[in-house]
Amino acid sequence: MKQDDSTILKKYGKDPGFKVPENYFDDFNKRMAEMLPDVEITPVDVKPTMWQRIKPIVYMAAMFAGVWCMMQVFSNFTDSGNLDSVRAVAEKLQDDKSNVDEFIMSGGVSDYDILSYEDSVAMSNKADSTVDE
Repeated sequence: MKQDDSTILKKYGKDPGFKVPENYFDDFNKRMAEMLPDVEITPVDVKPTMWQRIKPIVYMAAMFAGVWCMMQVFSNFTDSGNLDSVRAVAEKLQDDKSNVDEFIMSGGVSDYDILSYEDSVAMSNKADSTVDE
């Protein structure tokens, strides 16, 4: 690789090939100002439209609505087993098995709550039986 570098340097040299004329930047600003056209700037009085005025408020309301919806979704994920209703089912199952169906039909709990409770009881009984052995 070094041999290739040395042959390239011998062939082309170290001269970059670009040179800036002497005193080029001394009067650069003056020459640039002369090249630019004279343009008169007039202030324009533009009234914002109704949408331009209420757009930030609408965007802010949409943001808060989105945050509220996310909080509702995440709270449903974490609170899907409604602990109070599961405890009520547990008490009903322990006290009187015949009235459980009436309790469910009255809208006290969902089938999901009962299944999750029964699964957790079955798992805890299974864990207790393996520990005893």
